[in-house]
Amino acid sequence: MSDRMLIVDDGKMNREILKNLFRDKYDISEAENGEQALNMIAEQNGNIDIVLLDLIMPGMSGLEVLRECRCVDSLQNIPIVVITSSENMEDQIEAFNLGASDFIAKPFVPAVVVSRVDNVLSSSRRVLSMKREAQQLKLKSELDEMTGIYNKVTTESEMDRLLRVSNEHLEVMMIIDIDNFKTVNDTLGHREGDHVIKMIANLIASQFRKSDIVGRVGGDEFCVMMVDVPNMDIALAKVNEMLQIMKYKPNIPIPEYVTLSIGIASNDRKRTTYEELFKKADEALYNAKHGGKAQFRQYGHNPVQKLIDERDIAVLFSNNRSVRSIISASLPNHIRVVEASAMENLIEMNPSMIESIKIFYMDVSEYEGDAAEFWKEIKKIDWIDRQKIIAVCEEGNVAQYLAALNSGIADMVTEPIEHDAFKKRTIRYLEKLGLKGL
Repeated sequence: MSDRMLIVDDGKMNREILKNLFRDKYDISEAENGEQALNMIAEQNGNIDIVLLDLIMPGMSGLEVLRECRCVDSLQNIPIVVITSSENMEDQIEAFNLGASDFIAKPFVPAVVVSRVDNVLSSSRRVLSMKREAQQLKLKSELDEMTGIYNKVTTESEMDRLLRVSNEHLEVMMIIDIDNFKTVNDTLGHREGDHVIKMIANLIASQFRKSDIVGRVGGDEFCVMMVDVPNMDIALAKVNEMLQIMKYKPNIPIPEYVTLSIGIASNDRKRTTYEELFKKADEALYNAKHGGKAQFRQYGHNPVQKLIDERDIAVLFSNNRSVRSIISASLPNHIRVVEASAMENLIEMNPSMIESIKIFYMDVSEYEGDAAEFWKEIKKIDWIDRQKIIAVCEEGNVAQYLAALNSGIADMVTEPIEHDAFKKRTIRYLEKLGLKGL
């Protein structure tokens, strides 16, 4: 496709001379006054590559055309070469100040005219290309490469800039963490882990307005700022909506056991900083994680807002990352996994949760003390005796085997655990309890 040139001159002879000079190189349009020129530029919608513009015309002059073009962003990248027969340097200086790229003098010297126009177009395209490249580099530096949303640095700076000046609007920060993400990496590999991050990023980004700020601030952690929210109920409803989506995962191809925990804090319509608000939201996130995952908590609010989870519970007492990953991945989605890493977690467990426990894994594979004494201490927790416990012992550790068997466990598996065999065994066990295996 030929480059497009617009010649603007009230003199027909001048237009003919210029057309003859450039007809082999350009697709040429003509205008005989400023008003007509602006209309044609608008109609072409940015498809004009260069304009030759006479400065002195009846009605709207060339200088007035330049002023109009300067006020419209979409016209500022079109190179304009002014045509003048005036020796008035003030007009030429003003033309340059208004954005003219060069000038050609009447009467025309063909070789000079062609050379100047070609140079202007070439230079303009080079500058435009550099601007686009710079913009792309700037954009690339602002975005997270994997997900396409804001990266950590941009998220922090954009949110901090907003919070430091906001003293009337309600801004709500959410820190969103992917539950059981280590299990994905450990059992399915890092490629699947990357896929999960991308899917979650797409889900989060789709739930918020363009004016809101959405970024990835850690490996499996995201941060959202809802900007100028009418009231807190809107933000809470949005969080519940995301938790519901993650519960049922319609058309989201990620493992069933992947959920979200969310911490929320607001600026209370007062100036604050990113660091201060993030600390509050992070504390709320910690409480959500500690409370059993797949829920949210709002900083400074009791009782806790959470997604009601009526699933049967599997308690997993373990400090072994590999054991936690395999057991969590082996249980079906209709079983809620509640992890504990210390006896205090079991002692403090909510009575309503205890009533829903159907399966209990006690991992002692890394315990180096007296195994019999460990089981004696565990049995002091009053509700433990009512549980059918499956012990996880270190392979070949006879002391652990005997201590577990003497404590009255229901079953035993050994570490390291073979994933596929354990999953089949788990399904059979659940079916024996009258629960769905899949």
